Amino acid sequence: MSEIGKVRMRVPTPTKKGEIVTVRTLMTHPMEIVKRDKAGKVIEKNYNFVYKVVATYNGKKILEIETTQSVSQNPLFAFPLKVDEPGVLKVAFTDTQGKTYEGTAEIKF
Repeated sequence: MSEIGKVRMRVPTPTKKGEIVTVRTLMTHPMEIVKRDKAGKVIEKNYNFVYKVVATYNGKKILEIETTQSVSQNPLFAFPLKVDEPGVLKVAFTDTQGKTYEGTAEIKF
């Protein structure tokens, strides 16, 4: 899976000042789930899944999501954003391996 960590973002254009838009962001990630044996005990492994998503707009945190292993492979998140000024939207995904992957989009009027 050579594309692990690739982040794609879609922000509607054009946007107008004060408009509420829906931001969609997709990340390529295997989202390994925790497996159990027949007795119900967790099979020890260093599982790899995204556990935190943070979005900032012009450096100000606007969204923080904590996830679990139940999120599907290549997770897609959508959220509303009120665009009051032009700027940079950044979304960062952090996985249980300690890696952070980021995507950015520029908001213009």
